[in-house]
Amino acid sequence: MVTNIKMKFNKKLFFNKKTAIIAACILIVGLAGIVYSIKSNKVKPKEVTIDKVVRSNIAEATTATGNIEPKYRSNISLNSSQKVLKINVEEGQVVKKGDVLIELDSSDYENQLEKLKINLENSKLALNQMIETGLPAEKSNSENSLSKAKYSLENAQRKYDDLSKKYDQSKVLFDNGAISQSQLDEAKKSLDDGEAEFKAAQDSFENAKTSFNDVNNSSEGKIETQKNSIALIEKDIESCEKKISDSKITSNIDGKVIKIDSKENQFPKDGDQIIIDDVSEYKVVVDLKQYDALKVEKGKKANINIKGDKDSYTGTVTEIGELAEAKTSASGGDDEYKVKVSVVIDEPKEEVKSGYEAEVEFIFKEDTNSLAVRFDGVKEDKATGEKYVYAVDSNNNAYKRKIQTGIESEYYTEITSGLEEGDKYVLNPPESLVDGDLVIEGASGNTSANEK
Repeated sequence: MVTNIKMKFNKKLFFNKKTAIIAACILIVGLAGIVYSIKSNKVKPKEVTIDKVVRSNIAEATTATGNIEPKYRSNISLNSSQKVLKINVEEGQVVKKGDVLIELDSSDYENQLEKLKINLENSKLALNQMIETGLPAEKSNSENSLSKAKYSLENAQRKYDDLSKKYDQSKVLFDNGAISQSQLDEAKKSLDDGEAEFKAAQDSFENAKTSFNDVNNSSEGKIETQKNSIALIEKDIESCEKKISDSKITSNIDGKVIKIDSKENQFPKDGDQIIIDDVSEYKVVVDLKQYDALKVEKGKKANINIKGDKDSYTGTVTEIGELAEAKTSASGGDDEYKVKVSVVIDEPKEEVKSGYEAEVEFIFKEDTNSLAVRFDGVKEDKATGEKYVYAVDSNNNAYKRKIQTGIESEYYTEITSGLEEGDKYVLNPPESLVDGDLVIEGASGNTSANEK
C-alpha cells in the first residue's frame, strides 16, 4: 500500500517537472520572438552630418579681382616721321618732370625755320616800302588828278552858266527884233557847246573821284594783305619752333619709366610710345556687383592679396565709380551691372608693379566673438520666412528650432538667438528629415569646416 502511494507520487512529480520544462522552453521561445519582433520593428536612425555651435570671428564680406594701377600714367606717343637720335633713360629709371627722355632728329624743322625767317624779313621790307614810298606816291598822283578834274568842272560850270544867261538875253532881243535869227542861232550853239563841255567835265571829275577811291582802297588792301602774310609766316615760325622744341621729349610728371619703344638711330613704328607711371601710390581697380557696391564707402579699409606674393596688404577705398556698366559674366550668362572701385595699397613694397593681378576683400560687417553655425545648416520656412535649424538633443533626436541670424559670411551664419555654444545641429539636413527623427553621425563623420 505504501509502495503504491510512493509510485503514484513519483509519477506525478515526474509529470510536473516535464511540464515545467516545456513551459519554460515555450516562455523562452516566446520571449525570443518578442525580442526579435521588437528589434525587427524598431525605427532605424537617419545618417546625417552633425556639427556644433561655436564662437568664431565672422564677417560679411565680398572679394573681387582686379589689376594694380599707378596713381597716374603718362603715355607719350612717338612721331614715326622723326628718327630717334638719342635715348637718355632706361626702363625702371626714376625721372623728374622736365627731364629729357629722348632726342629726335629735328634737322628738317631747323632748315624750314631758316627759310621762314628769311621770308618774314622780305615780307616786312615789302610792307615798309608800300607804306613809305610806293603807295604814298600813287595816292598823291590820284589826289592831283582829282583836284584838276574838280577845277575843270568848276570852270565848265561857270562858263555854262554865263552862256545860258547870254542865250536868254539873245532870245529877248530876238523877240524885240533887236538881233537876227543867225545871231540867236549862234548863241544857242555856244550854249550847247558849253553844256557838252560841262557834262564832259562832270564825267572827268567822277572818273577822277572813282580812281582816287580805288587807289585809297587798293592801298589799304595791299597793306592789309601784306600784314596778313607776315602774320601767317610768324605762325609758321612759331609752329616750327615748337616742333623743334618737341623733338626733345621730356617727362610731364615725376615717376618711373615703365616702357620705351624704339631704339637709337631708328624711326619709331606707328603706335610706339614711352610710358611714365606716377608710382607715389598704387591702387587696385576692381568691378563690384551693384549689390556689393552699395555697401562700399570711401575711406573704408580692405584686404589685398597680390597673386604670387606671400605678403598681404591693407588698402583704403578712394574712388567709387558714378556709372554702373554692363559686364559679361565669366559663366557666359546675362550681363551684370558693375561699378569700378579703386583701393589704394597701404605701404606697397618694391616688388609691387603695375599690371599685377590682385584680389581685394571688402569687409562690410564683422564680429570677432559671435555664435556661429555653418550656412548649410540654416533652413527657412517658406510660409513664414522664419529661419531654423535641426537641433540634436542628448537622445540624438532632431527637432526644429527657430533662430535669429545676424552677419552672414561665405561659410558661416551668426546666431543672435535660439542656440547656445556647444549645441548640436544637423548640417545640410535632407528633405526627408522631420521633427523628432532619430539621427546618427554618418559614416563619413563630421566634415564641418571647424574640424578641417
